[in-house]
Amino acid sequence: MTDNPPNPNDPISSDLVKDDASFADIVVQFVDGLTNRLGTMEGALESADFEALRVAAHQLKGSGGGYGYPILTDRAAKLEEWAKSQTLDECRVCLDELRDICSRVIVGP
Repeated sequence: MTDNPPNPNDPISSDLVKDDASFADIVVQFVDGLTNRLGTMEGALESADFEALRVAAHQLKGSGGGYGYPILTDRAAKLEEWAKSQTLDECRVCLDELRDICSRVIVGP
């Protein structure tokens, strides 16, 4: 039996909630805040404020895994690195990927 790779359009549920459903309420709050986080990052990118973008990506990197979304941690870490190097095009691509990931984030299975 072989494992198929995940479909890039599949919903992404929280590993934390999969392990313990009692965390669902706090994960809902995190997921509900993703739009604001993305807005902060988009605003920082639009104004070429790489330090604000780096800080916002760093915060998402830390919280993403804590709420059971390691894919958010991974992608936010990459955005943080691109923001440190002040590479506008790579930041845009990475933020687009992060936006797509966030659009698929759900709380539970």
